[in-house]
Amino acid sequence: MITRLNDFISIIDTIALGHPNVVAAYLISGKEKALVDMGFESSADKVIVDLESSGVTEDGLDYLLPTHVHLDHSGSCGSLAKKFARASIRVHPKGEPHLVNPTKLWQAATGLFGSRLMEEYGMPKPIDPKQVRSIGDEETIKLGEGVTLRSLWTPEHASHHLSYVIEETDTVLTGDAIGVNYPDFPVLIPTTPPTSFNLELALESLERIRQTAQDGFLAPHFGIMKGTELIDENVKALKVWKTKIERGVKEGRSTEAITKTLQEETSALCGRPVTSMPYYVTGSISRSVLGFVRYLRFSEGHGPT
Repeated sequence: MITRLNDFISIIDTIALGHPNVVAAYLISGKEKALVDMGFESSADKVIVDLESSGVTEDGLDYLLPTHVHLDHSGSCGSLAKKFARASIRVHPKGEPHLVNPTKLWQAATGLFGSRLMEEYGMPKPIDPKQVRSIGDEETIKLGEGVTLRSLWTPEHASHHLSYVIEETDTVLTGDAIGVNYPDFPVLIPTTPPTSFNLELALESLERIRQTAQDGFLAPHFGIMKGTELIDENVKALKVWKTKIERGVKEGRSTEAITKTLQEETSALCGRPVTSMPYYVTGSISRSVLGFVRYLRFSEGHGPT
């Protein structure tokens, strides 16, 4: 389903792996149109149908803007690039090779998450390099009719991560620069996955977004979030997780044991038993703990986990 939020912003629920309110894409419309994030490859047909239902023809999509090349954000980019062949794909330079040839990205993700889950995600399709162009920090994309996107390099979640500011409103399309907060399980969970999460960069990126966003955030996981106090909540959550995970590592607890504790504590914050936690929430926590443990061990000079 595509929902119009105002004259130039629409949200597409990609129904990720069959679930609503998990992964969002955003259609930004001026004279030209840009799609920011686009979900898993397994959601590609759903996203295409929603775009067509909103009147976007095969020649009517001008930009595909994955905030980063993780599969829930760029997985369907290849399919959309084929369908909307006029669209220019813009991505951070470090992400560009993975859109052109997703083999290494796929192999690395399979090593982390297993082949069964990867089959549900769907393998991204390669994109003609002529259709892909890199975009760096503080570059603008003018869509016309008073709508301009400006890129912000926010590398804590991934070194190739970009957020986008809608300059006319100071609204920020955050990608995973802020934590996930699913409507069906409303507790803020840090987005700290392997392999390139960095706490210092996370705090710097959040502060940068704070200085930019005056009219709220458009989050992929999930929806509209208002108020800069959300940044404070993100900072607090990162520091709390650091304390708890660091303690667990020093006590010699396994990553699985630390994950179980944080899943139980997150459920308690929501006032629900851990058995009611959806698998996409347990998965978010598991990936984030894995990334945080890896970051802590690297920062202490112990090498990879």
